Amino acid sequence: MVKRWEEGPASFQAAVTRVAALAHRPGVVGIKIADELGYHDGMDSAAKIRGFLSDTARALHAAAPNKLILVDMVVPQLGCLPGPRQAAPAAAACAAAADAHYPELALPEIDSYLRMHAIDVLDLSTGLLSDSTYASWGTTSDAAQTAAWQEVSRRGWPRLVQLQARKALAHPGSYRAAPAEAADDVRLFVDIPLAHGARAVDIWTWHQEYDGAIYQLMNPGMRPNALWDQLEQQRRAGHVLFTHMSPHSVESGLDRDLAKIATVFTDVFLPAGTG
Repeated sequence: MVKRWEEGPASFQAAVTRVAALAHRPGVVGIKIADELGYHDGMDSAAKIRGFLSDTARALHAAAPNKLILVDMVVPQLGCLPGPRQAAPAAAACAAAADAHYPELALPEIDSYLRMHAIDVLDLSTGLLSDSTYASWGTTSDAAQTAAWQEVSRRGWPRLVQLQARKALAHPGSYRAAPAEAADDVRLFVDIPLAHGARAVDIWTWHQEYDGAIYQLMNPGMRPNALWDQLEQQRRAGHVLFTHMSPHSVESGLDRDLAKIATVFTDVFLPAGTG
């Protein structure tokens, strides 16, 4: 909806009409209105983001009442070991740089967006840095992820929205990482958020062309791999996982793909054609 809102009232209203029609179909629980809001999408000020959220929530509440409104966001400052006392001077420098580059995504601004109650569900990326960066700070990626989600809780975000984590784990071709690496990824991006306030995890993507290749979670031919095995264990543990799929990009046909998706994921994001 961001692009349509920036194009002006006529384009925005056309998108609202299209989305509302889809929202009334059986099984639709909500509408994702922005992808990485405020992060390289032209929404480069807090005032602009607040205007977009206010206008979109008002329009969709009227056109598609009782449907949840979801936004996903990358919050770079969360990757800088936030909290009352940061562990290293480099972490403080990281936070200052994130604030300077993305002032519209500063933590106090996110607080203000959530207090508008225009968002029902926030898909959150904590903007983690590389393992080597955290090692140079004397810590680990697991500790950084834990610190990020503890800061989210400290700021009261779980009281304002339903929080979900998000992470792209899809790969081109066959999955080549060792089982231990798959377990590490799932612990970092699924287990830790779920243990610290996330109610679900959004994992991109089932099957999609991206950057000249097909990215997917299983191996070609819907063959399992170490990552898929880990995700199946998450489902058996009762955890709620989402993924993305399009009826125009399937591996073995819509029915078979959906049946396989349902063995791991409880919900899917479907494109509305308004982007």
